[in-house]
Amino acid sequence: MVMTEAQERVLAVLEPGGMLTIDQIARDAELTKHRTRTAVIALQSRGLVMPCVRSCAGRYQITGRGRGKLGALRRRPVMVW
Repeated sequence: MVMTEAQERVLAVLEPGGMLTIDQIARDAELTKHRTRTAVIALQSRGLVMPCVRSCAGRYQITGRGRGKLGALRRRPVMVW
């Protein structure tokens, strides 16, 4: 499945670790909150990010699968035309 630029940016922001809010992700990824929320929902449905539960509700973190996908995206060949 193809990933959008917004989804790639969200994964890149979450890669270092920690649990971030939509506002924090949007700021660091330089995206609108709407685009960020849409990207997070899509990534969550694919198991690439997950919401924090309990005391840190409203925050998201990257999953192991998300790290693998981001690594694969970075290794893809660049096409020059």
